[in-house]
Amino acid sequence: MELAATRNLSELQTAAFDVEYVTDELWQTLLPALTPHLDRPSRFLDVGGGNGLFVDRVTNAFPQSFGTNVEPARNLVASNRIHSRKNLVSATFQDADFVAEERFDVIFFNWVLHHFVVDGYASTVACQKAALRKACSLLNPNGAVFILENLYDGRSIDNLPSRLIYGLTSSHLLKSVTSRMGANTAGVGVCFHSRRGWNRILGGAGYPVRRFQPCYSYGELSPLRQFALHLRDTRVCLIVASPQ
Repeated sequence: MELAATRNLSELQTAAFDVEYVTDELWQTLLPALTPHLDRPSRFLDVGGGNGLFVDRVTNAFPQSFGTNVEPARNLVASNRIHSRKNLVSATFQDADFVAEERFDVIFFNWVLHHFVVDGYASTVACQKAALRKACSLLNPNGAVFILENLYDGRSIDNLPSRLIYGLTSSHLLKSVTSRMGANTAGVGVCFHSRRGWNRILGGAGYPVRRFQPCYSYGELSPLRQFALHLRDTRVCLIVASPQ
């Protein structure tokens, strides 16, 4: 399956992601949902798994599991610890090749789908759908996709913040402005969505949503910027979806 090439962050930009974002509290939310899939001989894929700390955590929690981390940033790949049950693939998910018989019980997209951006908003949404379709083709029967994302719900127009943020961060002309405003993805782009937006994308990719759980709110933006971006609420959520 050939997917559109994405805009990729520079190593200077990806250096900011050399951390583990899954908190202990969030891990306790994930653990019972993962157990039916991984508490046996199993395989999982972490898309854009960065420094590999999350893969290490999952393999430690589930001793019969084997994890693959697909990560394009060489500086983050170099941060991975060697583990007998971890495979590293230095590539974008779009470019990564998997052997025909290689299938996974769980595929993780932890704060990564919003980085799948190309030229144009509609094309970016199509790119995100295409990545989810590729993931669907890599799942075992009864496998599931686990997504951690930041929801950006609009006020009167539900998914308007998604379009505004993409337009601002993807603009080369506005790169210096958005960078000074704190956008690490300035000049490349980022494409968040609202709850309804993600439901539409997942539905378009052939995934019924099995679980949609808001986890915690975060307030990185000032009230003025929230108003300018038409934001009603920003929060982290867990989405579990499967094609079966």
